Amino acid sequence: MRGFDTKFIDELKTKNDIVDVIGRYVRLEQRGSSFWGKCPFHHEKTASFAVNSTDQFFYCFGCHKSGDVLTFIMEIESLDFNDAVKFLAERAHIPLPEVRYDDEKIKEQKRFRQRLLDLLRDTALFYVGNLKSPKADKHVEYILSRKFTSETVTKFGMGASLDFDSLPKYLAQKGYTKEEMVASGACGEKDGRCFDWLGKRLIIPVIDQFNNVVAFAGRRIDGIKEQKYVNTKETAVFIKGKTFFNLNNLKKIKNQKGIDSAIVVEGHLDVISLFQAGITNVVAGMGTALTKDQARIIKRYTDKVFISYDGDFAGQKAAIRGLEILTEEGLEVKVIAMPDGMDPDDVVKTRGADGYMELVRDAKPLIDFKLDLIKRTYDVNTVDGKRKYVQNAIKVIKESSSPAEQEDLLKTVRDVSKMTFESLQRELYSTAEKPKEKIATVTQFTDNAGDKVAIASRYVLASYLFGKQFASETDISSLEFTIPSHIAIKKYISDKQQQKERIRFNDLYEELPDEYAEEISRIAGLETDENKTFDQATYFFDCVKTLKVDKLSKKIDRLTTLFSAETDSENRRALAKEMAELLKEKNKLI
Repeated sequence: MRGFDTKFIDELKTKNDIVDVIGRYVRLEQRGSSFWGKCPFHHEKTASFAVNSTDQFFYCFGCHKSGDVLTFIMEIESLDFNDAVKFLAERAHIPLPEVRYDDEKIKEQKRFRQRLLDLLRDTALFYVGNLKSPKADKHVEYILSRKFTSETVTKFGMGASLDFDSLPKYLAQKGYTKEEMVASGACGEKDGRCFDWLGKRLIIPVIDQFNNVVAFAGRRIDGIKEQKYVNTKETAVFIKGKTFFNLNNLKKIKNQKGIDSAIVVEGHLDVISLFQAGITNVVAGMGTALTKDQARIIKRYTDKVFISYDGDFAGQKAAIRGLEILTEEGLEVKVIAMPDGMDPDDVVKTRGADGYMELVRDAKPLIDFKLDLIKRTYDVNTVDGKRKYVQNAIKVIKESSSPAEQEDLLKTVRDVSKMTFESLQRELYSTAEKPKEKIATVTQFTDNAGDKVAIASRYVLASYLFGKQFASETDISSLEFTIPSHIAIKKYISDKQQQKERIRFNDLYEELPDEYAEEISRIAGLETDENKTFDQATYFFDCVKTLKVDKLSKKIDRLTTLFSAETDSENRRALAKEMAELLKEKNKLI
C-alpha cells in the first residue's frame, strides 16, 4: 500500500473512525445505518453526502465522490497518500513505520519536497536572525512605524533581508545546492549567480496549515513604491491559488475554540495588524484573484466569509469575480465597506478594533455590494448613465432567487434612479430569462454506466463486498466479468475467500489502481442508497442470471462466426452440436 505495511494501514483505519474524522469537517446527522451531511467537495443545498460507519466509507450522491478515511483526508487537506497517512497517524498517536517505497521516482519526489521545506525553514530562521543585526535598523524602524509589538513580530516569524548575497552563501554553507535554492523560490539566478529573491526587504514567511514554511512575502522599506510587495514564485510546495496567508493560525483557532466566520483581506500586513488588535479569524490571499481551490479551503473552516478589501473603487470592482467564486462554492459572503482610501490596517490604527468590528457588523451581502458598485460606476444624473445603471442593476437583481429580496432591491434602484417601482418591476419580468426546457438527467458516470450487464456486474460484486447472505449461495469463480475493474474486484474477493480473510469494501481504495476509482464509487453508491424497495436476494439472482446469459451469448456468437467460416463438414457438425447445447442451456436461464 504505497510503501506502508498492510497491517499498519489496517490499524490506522481502525483507530481513525471515518465518522469521527469526517465529523470534524462536515456536520453529520444519523439516518438509519448511515450518517448524512452536505458534501464538502461541491456546493449543495440538501445533504446527499453519506458516511457508512459499518464499512467505513463515504459516498456523495451529488458529485459521486467516494472513498475511505485516507481518501477523504487526501482530498479535503490536499495531501498525497503518504502525507495523509502521516496526518492520520499523528491524529491517532500511532508511530509511523519506515516507508518502503516501491517506486524510486516517488521516493525522489518526496525527498526533494522535504529538502525544499527544510531549506525554506532554514531561510526563515536566517531572516529572523538578521533582524537582530545593526544592519537591520531600517527594518526595525519600519516595524515600529507600523506599531507592531515584539510579540507580534515573533508570532509571525518576521525577519530581514540585508542584501542580495548573504542568503545564498548561508544556504550553501548549510549544504544546499544552487538548484535547490532556486527551486525553493528563496533565491533567483542571473548570469549563473544566485541571489536573494527578496533582497533588502522586510520578510514575512508564509506558513501552511501543517506549520511548514512554503514561501515568503517581502516588503520594501526604502520608500520606493515600485514593486512594494513581492511574493516568492510558485514552487513544488507553494501554489498561490491554493494558499492563504495565516491559515496555520486560523486552523489552530478553529481547533481550540471554533470560529463562526473568517475575514479575507488583501495584504499580509493587514492580517498582522488585525491579529494584533485581537481580530484573529483573518487570512489573506496571495496577490491574485480568489480561486475555487481557495474557496474550498476556506469552506473547511467556516461557511461565512467577510471580504475586507481596501477602500479603492477600482480594486473592489476587480474583486467581484473572486467573490462570486466564493458564493458558487456555497459560502455566505458579506462585503465590508471600507472608508475611501483606507485599508484594514488604517482603520485599526485610527478607530481601533471596535471601530473595525463596527464595519464588520455593517457588512453588506454580496448582491447589495454589487448594486453599490454599479451606482458608483454610472452617473444617474445623465440619461445614458441612468439607463445603464438600471440595465445593469436589473441583471444583478435577477441573480436572486427570492421574490422578497428582489422586491427590496428594486426599491433601492427606484430610490437611486427616481423611476417608478412598477416600471422597474416590468423591466425585471420582461428581461427575465425564459425557463429552459428540461433535459433528462444523465448520470455523470460513463463507461457503460447504464449497460445491463455492467449494472448486473456491479450489484453482484457489491453483494459479495458487503457480505450479503444470499451471495454465499453462488460461487463467484463461476461468474465471468468483462470490465477490467470488475475483474480486479473479483480477484480481490476470490483471494480473500481462499485465504479465509474478511472482505472489506474500503480495502479497494488502496488495493486497486487509481483508474478504477470511478467504478468503485458506483458500487459504493449501491450500498449507500437506503431507498431500496425491491427484494435484494431476488434481484441478486436475476443479476447472476444476466451474467451467465451474457457469457453463453458471447460463446454462441463466437461459435457462429467460426461455423460461417468453416468449410469442413465434420467440423461444422461439431460446431453445430456445441452451439445447440449452449442454446439449450441459455434457454433454461431465460
